[in-house]
Amino acid sequence: MASRILIRPVREDDATALQGLADLLDTVNLPDDPAAIAKIIGDSQRSFAGDEHRHAGYTLVAVEHGDDGTEKLLGTGSVFAFHGMPDDPHYFLRVVHETVHSKQLGTDRKRTLLRLGRDTEPWSELGGLVVHPEARGKGLGKLLLAARLMLVAMHPTRFCKRMIAELLPSRREDGSNAFWDAVGGPLTGLNYYRADLLCRTDKEFIEAFFPHDEIVVELLPKEARELIGVEGPATAPVRALLKRAGFHFLETVDPFDAGPHDGANVADIGPIKASRNLVRLDLPPAADGGAVELLVNPATHVFAAMRAQQQRLGVRIEDADARALGLDAGDACWAMPLSW
Repeated sequence: MASRILIRPVREDDATALQGLADLLDTVNLPDDPAAIAKIIGDSQRSFAGDEHRHAGYTLVAVEHGDDGTEKLLGTGSVFAFHGMPDDPHYFLRVVHETVHSKQLGTDRKRTLLRLGRDTEPWSELGGLVVHPEARGKGLGKLLLAARLMLVAMHPTRFCKRMIAELLPSRREDGSNAFWDAVGGPLTGLNYYRADLLCRTDKEFIEAFFPHDEIVVELLPKEARELIGVEGPATAPVRALLKRAGFHFLETVDPFDAGPHDGANVADIGPIKASRNLVRLDLPPAADGGAVELLVNPATHVFAAMRAQQQRLGVRIEDADARALGLDAGDACWAMPLSW
């Protein structure tokens, strides 16, 4: 039997594997910090248990189950129920394009401005996506995205009516960011990594130190300008998936690294609209029927991709797939087509 990938809620015994992934990559999504990883796990467990609402953060992990019973953690992704509140605003730089005219010179010039903004109407945020380098290019990022979107479909009252994804731009080999070095660093006196750590607990320094008028992009170094609103190579596949799901560029970027913000109303996100609450039928898919879909057991929040055939209010899947999700005939489940 071939190995199988399951996506499930993160557990305490995943800490070592998550730390190994963080040691390998050390990204802002998964910091190389045992205390931060422990907090991610604890927050997620409380959220899935229903003990967190306003500060809920759900973290899933993709785990490969081998023939010999071993498990290998290949990736992780989170969705945060509320991002941007009156006591913890969502800060952004709005990208504004304008044309100015000089009568004296008889010519027009185009320029781009960045204007600091704050949003206190909450979003639900997709974040924390990290995939092991050896597992990239195999569709794992799509599965982690699909699982988080289906979580929103399953529990609409736990999430906001709109969603946002803050995408990472390119960064230097040492982890630094040219936009921060040109803008945020001189304004705050902080390096990029220190500022990001502070931002996780309090963003007041952004409003205190960033200009409230505008930043003229043409005055910035070329390396900084080229990052504005452009996702990095590792993020490009995810952004393409988000676009296919119904997300679009919000014309805003991150004040730290100038990475783009993409968003959508939940009602307009295709995979969420296509997710259905069904019953597992005691039949396999027909030989010439079915398609690859993502299914989840709502009792455990364990997800897996498999060949499935929806039939009215039920779904037909193979017995082995049903066992992997712990689904008996007649059990409730959710299904999402993966054709997007």
